[in-house]
Amino acid sequence: MRASVFDALAGFEKPASAYDIADAVSKAQGRRVAANSVYRILDLFVGANVATRVESQNAYIANVHPDCQHDCIFLVCDACGTTTHIDDDRLSDGVRDLARKAGFNPVRPVIEVRGTCASCA
Repeated sequence: MRASVFDALAGFEKPASAYDIADAVSKAQGRRVAANSVYRILDLFVGANVATRVESQNAYIANVHPDCQHDCIFLVCDACGTTTHIDDDRLSDGVRDLARKAGFNPVRPVIEVRGTCASCA
């Protein structure tokens, strides 16, 4: 089941919700797959760094570099839904430093920039 969920996730060009993935797996397997089962598997994938959650869309993308432990920065196009992943440790380190200075223990910064991609502009 995990392999089927990952194959479905990797087949999407844009971030996919657990419901999108459950539909794709259901069609591929010819039986109904519940979204709550997919959510559990996606949580495992996020924990293992093979998938990343795009918080503002409640959706997931396959991690193209799972060996890397960068904090992800997503550029999310409000027009077409395309989500571009970039890494910039200076930015995420700055966010972590600011949080610590405020007495907060940061676990994982979530940085998403909403706007319009070059293709839609």
